[in-house]
Amino acid sequence: MAGTPPPRRQDRKPGLAVDSSGGPVIDPTQNVLDLVEAAIRRQDDLRESESRHIREVARLRAEHAEDLRKAETARIDAIRAVDVGAVNRAAEVSAQQATTLAVQVAQSAETLRTQVAAAATAATVALAAALEPIQKDIADLRRAQYEAQGVKSNVGESRLNYGTILGALAVLVAIAVALFK
Repeated sequence: MAGTPPPRRQDRKPGLAVDSSGGPVIDPTQNVLDLVEAAIRRQDDLRESESRHIREVARLRAEHAEDLRKAETARIDAIRAVDVGAVNRAAEVSAQQATTLAVQVAQSAETLRTQVAAAATAATVALAAALEPIQKDIADLRRAQYEAQGVKSNVGESRLNYGTILGALAVLVAIAVALFK
């Protein structure tokens, strides 16, 4: 067969592969498929683990936020309670002051009424005391005038000096005005 040409490559059938020690070679395709499948499972497991971790972190953050909201609400409620208490106390103090002031105003008004009444009585007494001599003098003048008219009618020619009487009356009025100033 020396003269026969070697078979073409296409015509050759593959034989059993052997490794360097002459043992049969395992087809790497199944090995690669197993490794790829293991890698895919590992990545799926990592994704699942990461997803659980993210959900857990989100849950913890939500719980913490809720705790913060509750604490802030309690703080604001405490501040509000203090403010309400302060307003109530201020209202009580204001009401007490208003009551005290009303009592003082009533007492002051009553005292003032009493003083005005006393001053009016004193003024009336003083006026009566001041007018008494004037009224007595006027009565004396009238009596003197009537007597003078009687004497005139009796005497006939006696004349009453009206200027003198009017002058005396003017002096008495001036004295009365001076007393009341």
